[in-house]
Amino acid sequence: MNWVVERAKNDTNTMQLNGIYLYSKYNPRQEAEKFISNEVNARTTNYILFGLGLGYHAEALLSLSINATIYIILADEKELEICQKYGVASILNNSRIQMVSESTVLKNLLEDDLQIIVPLQWLKAIGSKHPLFSFLEDIKIRQMSYRTYSEKMKMNFIDNISKDHADIGVLKEIAQGCKGVLVASGPSLNDTIHLIKRIKDKCFILSVGSALKKLLKENIIPDAVIISDPLDSVVDQLRNSGYKGILFYLSTANKESVNIHKGKKVILFQEGYPASIKEAKNRNSPLIETGGSVATLGLSLLLYFNFDSYYLFGQDFGFSGASTHAEFSTSGVKIKNTKTFENIVANNGQYIYTTSNLRTYHRWFEKKISMQQIDIYNTAHLGAKIKGAPYIQKDELLNNFDNVKESNLKDRFMQNISPVSK
Repeated sequence: MNWVVERAKNDTNTMQLNGIYLYSKYNPRQEAEKFISNEVNARTTNYILFGLGLGYHAEALLSLSINATIYIILADEKELEICQKYGVASILNNSRIQMVSESTVLKNLLEDDLQIIVPLQWLKAIGSKHPLFSFLEDIKIRQMSYRTYSEKMKMNFIDNISKDHADIGVLKEIAQGCKGVLVASGPSLNDTIHLIKRIKDKCFILSVGSALKKLLKENIIPDAVIISDPLDSVVDQLRNSGYKGILFYLSTANKESVNIHKGKKVILFQEGYPASIKEAKNRNSPLIETGGSVATLGLSLLLYFNFDSYYLFGQDFGFSGASTHAEFSTSGVKIKNTKTFENIVANNGQYIYTTSNLRTYHRWFEKKISMQQIDIYNTAHLGAKIKGAPYIQKDELLNNFDNVKESNLKDRFMQNISPVSK
């Protein structure tokens, strides 16, 4: 790693790592304190801070969190020497500061009551080859998303829990002996949707909201639809669709989307959202892992139902052409310049374009699948490879369904879900 200490405009030290400024070029200490002031939570008793550097972030955290213990992850062992020589050396002797340099220690700390702080500039500076980059990037993306939509999520949550809809507790392991299909809206769905037509009566189909209208245009009525996004744009996924099947929705999902649906509705209480955790406890309802996207949530949900095997459609985690999603998807956009995108290897051996968000969800899928002892198949030939979910060709897929009887699972779901209310 290339560390460069230089003088800022206000004649104090600032620093670059691998050509990226970690602090302001004008008033580095003040900028660090401003950043930390937006991160501090009065209820937090333990912090993990990534990066020591000149110690400005740690100094501000000591000042603004009076009693908290601060664990610092070193990006490089050289930081201690740099801070001692050029930075706020006094913090190194503070009893509330502890250095953490091993990822195994970090995992143990994650079980405690703490908050993780990852300055964005540090993430950019260490680069994707750093052993902690993927872990820290996942955290940063989720933090940024939550802060952007927190007020909207809160409003949705208050409205959604007032409806008294069923929760998934009554559906635990209901799908034993059946096959589950998760339909996302990646571009590969254009090529595989004809296969869903062939098997639709022999499995339970859960569609993400953005793929619903694509399915309906092909006269495929999914057994259930799932939504999780708090934004108003989700309304377009259901509006004027005519769909009256089961709707699974996250407790913080867009309230108007939930309200316009005419079929049965099931609320999902997510892990990691304090209000949801509290409400689930009051209702004696299970919590579900979201993974950050509607597709990751969908996989968690299907696994909760305990199908015998699972089939992924349109789960691409990237795109090879100009379209990010399948035709008629309500989430698709056209890409004119692909130079800023990253690459990921596809099931056909070629590379496709991807994004930081999609990489995060891809890592989540692979981790979740690694914890299962069940068959999960991926139908996206032009989609990203998913470790643990091998690509399945058309003939093998159809052969797996040859002797499967017509499924009545949807009827069992409907019987267990309480009638539509409010």
